[in-house]
Amino acid sequence: MTLRKCYLVGIIAVAMTIIAPGAEALPIMLEGAGGGGLNPWALIANGGKSLVTPAAFGTYGTTRNYNIYSVGANFSIKNYAEIYFDHQYLSLPNSLSNVVGTNSSEQSIVGGKLQVYPGNGVIPAVAVGLNAHFVNDTIPDELGASSQGVDFYAAATGIYPFMGSKLLVDGTLWATKANYMGLLGFGGQGHNGYTIQEGISLGYFLAKDVMLGAEWRSFPTDSLGAAQASMQASYPGADLKQSDWYDGFIAYMPNHHLSVVAAFMSLGNMVNLPKVSNNANQNGFYLNVNASF
Repeated sequence: MTLRKCYLVGIIAVAMTIIAPGAEALPIMLEGAGGGGLNPWALIANGGKSLVTPAAFGTYGTTRNYNIYSVGANFSIKNYAEIYFDHQYLSLPNSLSNVVGTNSSEQSIVGGKLQVYPGNGVIPAVAVGLNAHFVNDTIPDELGASSQGVDFYAAATGIYPFMGSKLLVDGTLWATKANYMGLLGFGGQGHNGYTIQEGISLGYFLAKDVMLGAEWRSFPTDSLGAAQASMQASYPGADLKQSDWYDGFIAYMPNHHLSVVAAFMSLGNMVNLPKVSNNANQNGFYLNVNASF
């Protein structure tokens, strides 16, 4: 799907949001589920009194060498479930484009999340979900990875009294083959099995509509090891090991129809080819807007 089609999907998603009245708007993570930037939470993003509450969202992120754009739609079903679609476009630095034969990676994500326990006191809410990824073939083929894959996750989220306000605590487990959230395909030669990865989110309510937080998420480390060994013949020192991702964010949720999240993010190494395409230490920021109707 081209970037032009990506924006068309976003326009259609906005148009579809007129079909139901509003509900509570919470942040949307990078893959389309309600949550922080990196991890899904066991809360329903736009859950409310309506049977179905649709929302449109968009994300822009940038680091020293990469830019990512995404648009999508999230449909919350009461306070029990979400169905979502997200299309992502990642632009590559020219130095890397010359190596992999393309200037971008695009993927579409179709996912769903089901809250299986709403939480009670100190016991957190629990949700399970999955994301189906469909990635353009060029980069996965170059790296010996698959262009399609499905991630499974489980999240536990609690909100507790803390220092005169409230603290959100989330832990997420992933069963995944994804390389960099799927943007570089799934798995690799000799690494086609699922691995268990982890994520943690913490968010402190500075006010009832403002949250300050931080997140961490791990990724499979050695799935591109065969591609790395092959590339080192032509690009000595080539490093395709995936780094953990971190962010620090502030979320503003002024009403039942809107959330805005700004964050600093640290993505570490992203296909680093020393002296050719130096992509280590990728730090930057992102902005996400979610509007429910």
